Amino acid sequence: MTVSRRASAFLIVGFGAILACMLGALYIGVQHLEVTRQAWLRDAAFREKVRAAFVMREAVRERSFRLAFATTFPDFFDRDSQQEHFREAASVFVRARGELQNLILTPEEADALRSLEGTITKARPVVDEAMARVVEGGGNGEIQAQVEAGLNGQSKIIESLNTFVKVVEDSSLREAAAASRAVEQTQRKMMGLSTGAVILAIVIGIFVVARESRTTRELAANRDMLAKLSTTDALTGIANRRRFDEVFELEWTRAMRSGAPLSLILIDVDHFKWYNDEYGHAMGDQCLAAVAKAMSALVVRATDLAARYGGEEFACVLSNTDNAGALVVAEKIREAVAALEVEHKKSSAADHVTISIGVATVRPSKMDNPKDFFERADQCLYKAKESGRNRVVGCLA
Repeated sequence: MTVSRRASAFLIVGFGAILACMLGALYIGVQHLEVTRQAWLRDAAFREKVRAAFVMREAVRERSFRLAFATTFPDFFDRDSQQEHFREAASVFVRARGELQNLILTPEEADALRSLEGTITKARPVVDEAMARVVEGGGNGEIQAQVEAGLNGQSKIIESLNTFVKVVEDSSLREAAAASRAVEQTQRKMMGLSTGAVILAIVIGIFVVARESRTTRELAANRDMLAKLSTTDALTGIANRRRFDEVFELEWTRAMRSGAPLSLILIDVDHFKWYNDEYGHAMGDQCLAAVAKAMSALVVRATDLAARYGGEEFACVLSNTDNAGALVVAEKIREAVAALEVEHKKSSAADHVTISIGVATVRPSKMDNPKDFFERADQCLYKAKESGRNRVVGCLA
């Protein structure tokens, strides 16, 4: 009887211990899932904040481009059209900022956003005045100082935006570290219970670890996807302006170090505004996507880049390529776009969509400046358009 009672007591205690392990494992599993869910929410909020900041930054860059571009037009109506794009970019900026303000910001992020808004408040009147002066008087030398002041104001806004993005990224890293510590703590507790648990407790532990591993992979995949989206043009699927700037700077430095030639191709879709007016913006988007596809199919080396520079403008960076080789690539791109035979009744160059191309090549040295090199390629593009469009004009920088 005594043995039986002891055995019964042992079994009761054993089953109680198993039940305690099961309940403890379940509790820790639920806690772990909640920690993971919070990590997902923080990661999603981070993506939204960065996305809004990227949209704001691209809008500011678009305004800078339109301000500078408007100075190149002698005709008032062309300058006025640039001002409309300039204002549209401001609307995009305001909407993105509104989305950002609706998100839950940390105190550091809120301070950085207030600093950004202060910079905008100071710089925007100068920028708007510069565009108004350009539209009224064109790009004459009398307003050059006003234009430079406007572009400097835009640069300060972009610097403040970059500071805000850095604050958001630092905040996200801190929160990710805290979430990682919380996950590690729940894992240690679960392992402690698992040592005294039966098969069911072990199965629960394996399930939780497997789920945590999958969650980690999905978080990493989402971060990789976010990084890719931030350097990809949403309309055409090729690299965007941000990626172009990064690669252009990298290849310039590499060419300067190696002494190899570096070529730059700038492309503009001929009379694209007239195309949009005639066929609508939806067809215009399809046209740009088709041009991008034709161009990227010919820029295939791993070290080269085809990118949408902005609007109807595209650019290609060709590393270790001399001027003759770059002209061959440019001509193939021009022919490929013409071969698409996309109807364009309003074009003065042909009855289908065509492109004008400027090509510049340089072996950069410490005396050279990448900005001057880019401007040289832009001058070649301008000559191609002035010479009747649908052609390639090349030069050595």
